[in-house]
Amino acid sequence: MGAQKKVDSPRRLVALPLVCSLGIGAGLLAVALYSGARPGGAASSPGKGETVQIVVDTAQTLHLISPEIYGMSSPSEQHLKELRLKLWRWGGNPSTRYNWEGGNFWNAAHDWEYRNGNYNATSSEDRLPSGNADKAIALGNRSGASAYLTIPTMGWVAKDDNNATLSVGVPAQGSDPVSPGSEAVSSYNPAENRRRVSVKSFARKGKPFSDSPDLKDGAVYQDEWVAHLVKKFGKASGGGVRYYAMDNEPDLWDTTHTDMHPVRPDYNELWTQFATYASAIKDVDPTSQIGGPTSWGWTGYFYSPRDRGNDNYASHADRKAHGDAPFLPWFLKQAANSDKKQGRRTLDILDVHYYPQGQSVYSSASDDATNVLRLRSTRSLWDASYRDESWINENIQLIPRLKGWVKENYPGTKIGVMEWNWGADNTLNGAIAIAEVLGIFGREGVDMASYWGSPAPGSPGYFAFLLYRNADGNGAGFGDTALSSVSNAPDRVSCFVARDTKSGATTLMLINKQLRAEPHVSLDLKGLTGAKTARLIRYSGENLKKPVQLPDISFDGGKLSMGLPASSITLVRVARP
Repeated sequence: MGAQKKVDSPRRLVALPLVCSLGIGAGLLAVALYSGARPGGAASSPGKGETVQIVVDTAQTLHLISPEIYGMSSPSEQHLKELRLKLWRWGGNPSTRYNWEGGNFWNAAHDWEYRNGNYNATSSEDRLPSGNADKAIALGNRSGASAYLTIPTMGWVAKDDNNATLSVGVPAQGSDPVSPGSEAVSSYNPAENRRRVSVKSFARKGKPFSDSPDLKDGAVYQDEWVAHLVKKFGKASGGGVRYYAMDNEPDLWDTTHTDMHPVRPDYNELWTQFATYASAIKDVDPTSQIGGPTSWGWTGYFYSPRDRGNDNYASHADRKAHGDAPFLPWFLKQAANSDKKQGRRTLDILDVHYYPQGQSVYSSASDDATNVLRLRSTRSLWDASYRDESWINENIQLIPRLKGWVKENYPGTKIGVMEWNWGADNTLNGAIAIAEVLGIFGREGVDMASYWGSPAPGSPGYFAFLLYRNADGNGAGFGDTALSSVSNAPDRVSCFVARDTKSGATTLMLINKQLRAEPHVSLDLKGLTGAKTARLIRYSGENLKKPVQLPDISFDGGKLSMGLPASSITLVRVARP
C-alpha cells in the first residue's frame, strides 16, 4: 500500500489508500461500518439441520454469459492457460504515465514518491519501443486472451526509467485552478516538475507515423503507438489489440498524479480528453473497441472532481452547470450525440471500477465480522433492497443502475467493471467472495470485467476462478448460458446456474456463505427429470490445497439433495439426460 491521501466522499472526508505496483489503479475508501443490521450475519446463521430449498428452471434461459467477465490484470502465462482467461487488462495508476517510446518508462505517481522507474523489467526486449507492452500482448495472444490496453490521455508521460527522476514539492492533493483555464493551483505550478520528470504526450501526431519512433522530438504520440501495435499484431478484427481504455481513473488525476495535473478535472475536460484520444485511436484502428471514462468509483459516477469544492460536494457547481445531470449519464449522452455526428462509435464500453467501501473489506483482514460483511456487501452489485454499509449508505445496485443509464442515454454500450476486488484472496473467505461476484456478473449480464491483480497460483482466490473456468483440468467448469434459479435463503446459500453449450451439461455453483453452519440443500431441477447422476467438485476448508472432485451422486426425478460444508464452493455438473 502507498501512503494515504485525503479524498472527499459526498458525505464526509475519508482516506484513500492507493496501491503501488505496476498497473495498480483504484483504491479503497476506509470508513466506518454502517450500523444497521443485515440478514445473513454470523448471529443469524442457521444450524446444521437447516434445509435450503432451491428451484432451477432449465427451460428459462436468461442470456449468454460473456467469457470476458473472467478477466484479470497482468496475469501470468499460468493464469492465462490454466484458468482459460479470455481477457486481460493492462492498466492501473502507472499506465497513465507509460511512455511507449521508451519501452518500459513509467511513473509511480503518488503511490511511490512520484518517481520514474522500470519495475525491474530491464531486458533488451523491454527497452524496445512498446517493448514491455508488446511482450504482454504476445503472451495474451498465445493463450487466446484479448488485451484491454490503457492509452495515456493526461498529456504527460515519464521521460525515462531512472528511479532518481522524481517530482518535488508536490502538494498533498490538488484543488481548483488559480484562474479559469490555468493548469496551476494555489501554491503549486506543475511546470517545473513536468520538465523534470515527463515528456509531453499527444493524441495525434498529425504527420506520417514512423516505426521506430523519433526519440529526440520531445513528444510522444498515442495514435503512433496504436499504429505500431496494428503493424505488429494486426487490427483488432484480425487478432490485434481488441480493446483500449482511455486512461486510468482520470477522475483521480488531481489526487494520484498531483505533480502533473493538480487541477481538479471538470465535466468538460473529462469528456474532451476522452473524445480526443478515442477518435484518434479509432482513426488508426476502426475495428477496435474503446472503454471510458474508467471512473474510480461511487463519487466519480455522479460528480466531477471539480464538484468537490470546499464543501464536500454539497454545492457541486460543475454538475449544476451541466444540467445537474450525474456524470456518467451525462458522459453517455455526450458520447451518443458525438458518435451520431461522426457516424461511428467512439464509446463502446462504459468502463467503471468498483471496490467495496466497508471498513477493512478490501484488505487482507479475515476476522469474523469482516468475513461476514465481505460476503454480504456483494449484494451492492445487484440488490435494490440492500443499503450499502459504508459511508455511501445508499442502495447502490451497481449493475442495474449502469444498465439503466446505458438504456436511457446510449443503448448498446457494453458494461465493463474493469477493476474490482473484494480483498483477502489468499483466504477461503476471499475466494468465496470472488466466486459470488463472478456468479453475479454472469447472472446479471455484465459484458466484461477484470479482477484487480492476479491471485497467486495455488491460492484460494485462484481456485475460485478455476472452478468457473477449468475445474477438472480439462476445460469443464461453469456453463456459458445463464439459467433461472430461486433460493429460499439466498443470503446464506447462493445458487448460480448455467448450461454448458458444448456438452449440454447443466452446471450449478452452490456457495455456502455461512462461516460455520452446514445446511442441507434440496434442489428441484425442473427439466432434468431424466438425469441420474451429478458430478461434484468442491473447494472448502476441508482441503485448501485444491478443489476436490467428490464421488458422483445419484438422484432421480429431478430431485437432488446434498449437504454443504461451512464456507464452501461446490460446482455441480449434471450431464444432459
